[in-house]
This record gives sequence, structure tokens and C-alpha cells, in this order.
Amino acid sequence: MKFLLFAALATVLLFSATYQPKIFVGNQFKTVSVINYEENLPLTIKFIHSVQKTPVIEELSIKNGEFVLNRTKYQSQGVGLPFDNADGTFHRDKDWFIFDMNRKFPFLELRTGKGTQLTIILDGKTYELYKIFPVGTKIIVKTF
Repeated sequence: MKFLLFAALATVLLFSATYQPKIFVGNQFKTVSVINYEENLPLTIKFIHSVQKTPVIEELSIKNGEFVLNRTKYQSQGVGLPFDNADGTFHRDKDWFIFDMNRKFPFLELRTGKGTQLTIILDGKTYELYKIFPVGTKIIVKTF
């Protein structure tokens, strides 16, 4: 009995000492990627805005298990795009409007849209989610 208790405790300690947090991309039916969590790992989301029909680039980092939206870049102003300096710093660089901010999210919930070409870049790999999932599919990016 003592041996079984010791073995169970040793297994728990070994697992907790060797556990590497992960980042998951996918949904309940399909896993696109599971990678090792790294603090400050960059994540980029690219898509075509559904109303403006122009490119949008969102630059995030992963800190303390959360996703931090650091910057949004876009080429036309309109519905659903940030513009208020109370939320961050707004400036223009050639063809891009750039909004620097510090918004935190415990996880990301994305959806593929018709013609939006939803793509993420994570750990140096590009995932064209719009080619993997049908239009309207909810996709989760989370740490665990």
C-alpha cells in the first residue's frame, strides 16, 4: 500500500516537473496545431476586413498565459476598426493606419468568413485557416 502511494506521488511530481504548457489552435472537431508555450511568443492574425475589403494585420504576443494585442494595422478606416486614442496610440505609416495598444485576452475566438482569408502565423508557421475550415467556423487559440 505504501509503495502504491509512493508511486502515485512520484508520478504526479514527475508529471508536474516535466509538464510544458501548450498553445492550441483549432476547435472541438479539428486540431490545427499544438505547440510548446513560450513567453512573449509572437502571434500574427491576418485577414481581409469583411466590410472594407482591405487587409488587416493584428500583432499579438503571449505573456503570462494571456494573449496581448499589441498592434493593429489596416489600410482603410471603417466599421469594426480601432480609432480612438483613449484605447491606444494611433498613427499612419505610408499606406497603413497603425494602432498600438495593450489589450489582453485569456483566449482568442476567431471565425472564418466569406472572402476574409483568415490566417495566423505562430511559431514561424503560417496557418491559412480559411482553407482548413468552412465559412463561419469558430476557431479557438488558447493556452493550457
